[in-house]
Amino acid sequence: MKILFVIETIDNHNGTSVSAKRFASELRSRGHEVKILTTGIPDTNRFVVPELHLPLFNRLVKRHGFQYSKVDEDVIREALEWCDIAHCFMPFRLEIATKRMADKMGKPCTAAFHVQPENVTATFHMQDVKWLNTLIYNYFNRHFYKFFRHIHCPSRFITDYLVQLGYTSEMHVISNGCPPQFSWHKCDKPSWCADKFVLLMVGRLSPEKHQDTILEAVKHSAYESKIQVILVGTGLKGKTLRKRGKKLSNPPRIGYMSDRQLMNVLGYADLYVHAGEVELESLSCLEAMGSGLVPLISSSSQSATPQFALDSRSLFTPRKPRLLAQKIDYWIEHPEARLEMGKKYADLVKQYSITESVANFEKMLMEEIADHEKASKNN
Repeated sequence: MKILFVIETIDNHNGTSVSAKRFASELRSRGHEVKILTTGIPDTNRFVVPELHLPLFNRLVKRHGFQYSKVDEDVIREALEWCDIAHCFMPFRLEIATKRMADKMGKPCTAAFHVQPENVTATFHMQDVKWLNTLIYNYFNRHFYKFFRHIHCPSRFITDYLVQLGYTSEMHVISNGCPPQFSWHKCDKPSWCADKFVLLMVGRLSPEKHQDTILEAVKHSAYESKIQVILVGTGLKGKTLRKRGKKLSNPPRIGYMSDRQLMNVLGYADLYVHAGEVELESLSCLEAMGSGLVPLISSSSQSATPQFALDSRSLFTPRKPRLLAQKIDYWIEHPEARLEMGKKYADLVKQYSITESVANFEKMLMEEIADHEKASKNN
């Protein structure tokens, strides 16, 4: 198949972009051709549209690692003429325009649900305003998702919620998948944290990720002076988190890491803390567990990530740093249990292999092509 991925931005490190690049690579290894309709750097495997420049708005979204696109109908038409099927990752301008043109050109098209409204409203500290989030969910459905037969959902959590809200497309629960390199591995700590207990979290430095809860929890830990926090990511709250972290005995290391650097940290960290409250799955948590780290996961009702917890020792109440501190202290005091559970979590992640995820994704595309042909014959 010639498969077109449609995504507003691909040249960043957010979960959706990472997933898109991994799926594209895996599909190519299965013999398919994959090209990407997106903004950013020109490439032989891309159809590039211009970025949308709105000065104040752009600054905000770019700090979230995102970029909106302009709609260039000539480029969209060229991309659709090339492909056998298109797959849209987000419910925004580029994807909406692509779906409309695909319908006019008679091209099959599928979609994915990778954008939670709560991610948007959290930027304005309104993630708990249910009526507003519901309004956005309904807007997405009315203007985008209801026009698709097949939708890829990364978790059962979001599938069930969308059905509850009245989404009627066929939902395909397919994990974003964990690549094989994220398997059990351990390595020595560098000298600067050799005598410390290392807590790790990977994710955008944004309000809904709640890295501040981790820093506050460490302050309340009985082992505060022995704990080193590493927060991998970039985003709006970087400056605030660094300022807050200065109050700890061991100020946190905060910032971007390359894949190689992250793999190394995953090998020597002692515990993974997932404080994010808005998640459709969480690739970073999967990768940490696959590497052999026990996770401590926020039991947020707006997150799918609690599905990974094997028992209550891996869950904590959102925005309750003192309770999180108790859980952290437990894992510090029980190294043998941590080692045993780390192996169990690494085994659990084998169920979420990217190879199996892409095989199921491929089946979804083939279903859409078959359904599209039937509908065309009936018309």
